[in-house]
Amino acid sequence: MKLHAVLAALALASGLTAAAAAAPPPDLALSAADRAALSAAFERAGRTPPGPEASDAQVWEATERLAQAELGLRLRPADLDPLWAQAPAARSPQREMASAYASGGLAAWAANLSPEAEVYAALARARLRYAAIVDSGGWPDLPSDLRLRLGRAGPGVLALRQRLAAEDAGPPGPDQPEVFDRPLKQSLVAWQARNGLEADGVLGPATLARLNVPAATRLAQVEANLERWRWLPRTLPADRLEIDTGGAEGALYREGRRVRTFRVIVGAVRDPTPLFLSEINGVVLNPPWNVPDRIAREEILPKAALDPGYLERNGFVQLDGRLQQAPGPRSALGLVKFDLVSPFGVFLHDTPGREAFRLRERHLSHGCMRVEQPLALADLLLAPQGRGGSRLAADLAAGRTQRIALSRPLALVVVHWTVRVAPDGQVGFLDDVYGWDARLALALSGM
Repeated sequence: MKLHAVLAALALASGLTAAAAAAPPPDLALSAADRAALSAAFERAGRTPPGPEASDAQVWEATERLAQAELGLRLRPADLDPLWAQAPAARSPQREMASAYASGGLAAWAANLSPEAEVYAALARARLRYAAIVDSGGWPDLPSDLRLRLGRAGPGVLALRQRLAAEDAGPPGPDQPEVFDRPLKQSLVAWQARNGLEADGVLGPATLARLNVPAATRLAQVEANLERWRWLPRTLPADRLEIDTGGAEGALYREGRRVRTFRVIVGAVRDPTPLFLSEINGVVLNPPWNVPDRIAREEILPKAALDPGYLERNGFVQLDGRLQQAPGPRSALGLVKFDLVSPFGVFLHDTPGREAFRLRERHLSHGCMRVEQPLALADLLLAPQGRGGSRLAADLAAGRTQRIALSRPLALVVVHWTVRVAPDGQVGFLDDVYGWDARLALALSGM
């Protein structure tokens, strides 16, 4: 309940209360076209624009606060958490707006306040929908002991229909609304799939708990995800690898188009994977693992103390006073490591623990990112310089450690999304495993 309370606080305080705006220009006189353009900027941001009764000065001040928010300037991410190593470029909304007004370019300036990504626009539209739900009183909780499946009947079925309809209109109401029929099962399956649950069409404890998360909490999660979008560069590299620590998924983009997706194992709650921007500049085949001191001290050496043959059996040796694991099938880094500039010492690599990729919950590592399809990814990166395909297979089979520099380094963007937007605009929510939504919500609620 603490998480719900914190996130609800953001929803209730989600008006634009950023730093005080500067005084409007003394000659301020907004044209009808200017006011229409500024209203459109509010709508793109998922906010209700000032009404026609608002004075020019009130519209000006509200727009400056909107700009402060949409440009991601209300807080410095690293001040809240040193693992949030992303931040927007420094800008001065007040000076920009005054200059745009003086030059007659206010409409063009306002049109570029929000990030251009379609996902951001979809989240902004979702923000308007969920704000309306919150304003209307939210949705009621379903009974804590309610359990439903196909064929059941009773008032609880009607309550489930109404709860699903709060987020998704779904099919028209049936003749027997208190009967759990196949269309209702299909609606529940779709809702479960969007929200990262087992899509079995059964109302069990896990699904019930998710359905009973308050609407104000969901609105606050949308706000937190919008804020994290604002920290990213306005134009992401067309060629990039994205790792999403919220959904534990990865995607490779070429020329702005997603060409491959895969599962990822990311940091556990104790060791979250940081948010940062970097680049992959090389591929290491058959890499050794230089064991971090903490992992050696807390995990490996205690095992070796109980099992004298543990280190030798698993390929560990002492090298310059530190543990190193030799390349091979038991290596924690697997067959491939992707070299990157890492301010946090986290790696992107293969793993011998392939079974973990089948798990729904994949926040399991010490902060590093283990990729599901490392050989396919290595081939995609190395093929353009003639080192993929059979050449890559032969190099791996040789068993020798070798680093292949990428002739064109690939941008790496590590993000954290807990709200998904489907192509049809429907929204799904993931568990806030790291508690980052709550921390960000608390910070934004006081602004």
